[in-house]
Amino acid sequence: MLNELPLKYNEKVTSLKSMKMGHHEYLVNTVMGYYPYFTVTIRNRVRQKKASNIVVTGEGGISKSYTCLDICRVISPNHFDVNCVVFSYIEFMRFITISKMGVPVTFDEPSYAVGKSDWYNQVNKALTKTIESFRFKVHPLFIPVINKSLLNKDIRTYLLQYQITMSNRGKGSVYRLYPSQVKDGKVYNYQICKINYDLFDNNICDEPSCLGCKKLDPRDKDKRCMLFRAQYERKKAKTQEERYETALVDAEKKESRNLSDEEIEVKLLTIFDKYYDKEKNRIDVEIMSTLCRREFKIHLGHNKKYRIAKMIKYDYPTMFDEPYAEDEE
Repeated sequence: MLNELPLKYNEKVTSLKSMKMGHHEYLVNTVMGYYPYFTVTIRNRVRQKKASNIVVTGEGGISKSYTCLDICRVISPNHFDVNCVVFSYIEFMRFITISKMGVPVTFDEPSYAVGKSDWYNQVNKALTKTIESFRFKVHPLFIPVINKSLLNKDIRTYLLQYQITMSNRGKGSVYRLYPSQVKDGKVYNYQICKINYDLFDNNICDEPSCLGCKKLDPRDKDKRCMLFRAQYERKKAKTQEERYETALVDAEKKESRNLSDEEIEVKLLTIFDKYYDKEKNRIDVEIMSTLCRREFKIHLGHNKKYRIAKMIKYDYPTMFDEPYAEDEE
């Protein structure tokens, strides 16, 4: 069984020779079973214009994403950057459109809490698109995921060529996947090698993680860490925040739909002076609607805002200086 073992920085080895690939080096001794077999295989498939869809599985926090990124950096050292890490189908299609042939892409998970079902649907579309375009673009696709079964059954049965099962940080086993041509839905798994990746760029920074590092995203951009993994963590954090904001807006809209008109009316009465037009002795419905959204995160539709304005006029007539003038819808 061959083992894929990148060379550590300044590591002196007597029984293993170093083999340079791109900007990185591997420990090689075919007698002992050390050789970058998987990386060489993927690079050869790119030259042969074959699709390479790789799923990387393992429990959370076991460096699935970092392993994907490290392998991609070796496969395409001059072109793989943080823009080749995508979190949505739109980003993936943008990458496919502008990137050069042979550049790998990692379709990463933004989180374990937000939009999971939607994320898996987008991954499934991305996998299908790679099959359609591999003859012309040839982009090896890496997908870190907790369990392969979370992907669509047809996708994991027919569109994946390799699976890396992580056992520890940077360590895992690589399997070649072959769908049966006789039994429907049957997939054969053959272990082809093992991988053992230490943290890249450890000659510059030997911290095991960027999380909590003061140099990750300081206010002074000149002091900001620009290591690849730091760029990746910043992009992931930004995507995470955007998805949380979207989820919050969706949750607020859903909650507002469950509130009765009477409950919304009570809330609006607490800020009555802000939308009451004293000169015209009437409620400014548009301002009321805007304040309702800003103050209480409640969205009022066109009919609903006029209905609630009339409720306030009917239920609390003494709040107006004189008989209330009807609003025209």
